[in-house]
Amino acid sequence: MYQNNPMKKFDLHFHSTNSDGKLSVPELAKIIKAKKLDFCALTDHNTVDGIRELETCLDGSGIKVIPGVELTTKYNEDEVHILAFDFDVDEAAKILKERNELIRRQKIEEMEKSIELSRKEGLEITPALLPVEKQPVTLTIALDICASRFNQDLLLERHGKPFIPEDVFFEYQAPGKSCAVERSGVSAEWVVEKFKGVAQDLIIAHPFVRVSVVTKPLDEMRIKDLLRIGMTGIEMYHSKTSDEQIALIKKIVQENELHYTGGSDFHGRETDPSIGEYGPDRILSDFYLANYASG
Repeated sequence: MYQNNPMKKFDLHFHSTNSDGKLSVPELAKIIKAKKLDFCALTDHNTVDGIRELETCLDGSGIKVIPGVELTTKYNEDEVHILAFDFDVDEAAKILKERNELIRRQKIEEMEKSIELSRKEGLEITPALLPVEKQPVTLTIALDICASRFNQDLLLERHGKPFIPEDVFFEYQAPGKSCAVERSGVSAEWVVEKFKGVAQDLIIAHPFVRVSVVTKPLDEMRIKDLLRIGMTGIEMYHSKTSDEQIALIKKIVQENELHYTGGSDFHGRETDPSIGEYGPDRILSDFYLANYASG
């Protein structure tokens, strides 16, 4: 195990233009060097394409790049993000290729079913509408519905107001509603099965954060259920995690001898914490992974 002293600086959660970040890998590397980090992990959503480039950009700097990725998974009827760390990049890329192809096929079937149900509700859908790679099928259809004057007139008559995509989801697409279809995606169990023996750590990302407007944050019971499935730890430090929630995570971590991490979740937005921080003047101070630990 690599021991880093308490003064070491790190950030184990940030994103580049390879997923939904606004800065390129070289731009991120420049910030990481300026911040004088000792450890970093690029955790783009469902891709490891930027890791080797980051290693090249930081070559000779003495900064350790821990391979990372943020995985979108299904958990019952909800969505959970899992941070995988410390893996062979080529092996992880193979798993992600399998995942993305599986979801591509699922989304085609999901869209066909969802369009059929939407039309049964009298809603117009653009002919030959196709899934968008990095967008949920429900959102693609909801956006299409809301862009139609015919649909807006119909919805105004039915519900007394014009609709936005969230309204379409909660009124028609949510579980139990008339246009509900099982969402595409791989389960948390699938991720554990595929990454077991490849990634040294599988960390529950920002457990108390709602990852979209149509999902729920986790609670303590569901966190412990995910740990039983095979997660090795929890992301403790995050800008949207309160001090009370951090205290609860510490309690769960200590009671179960788990690993833990922290990160800025930097996307390049003006409102994001700076790399190496999880809030204004809140420096990331410690983390514990299978092969890397603080203090």
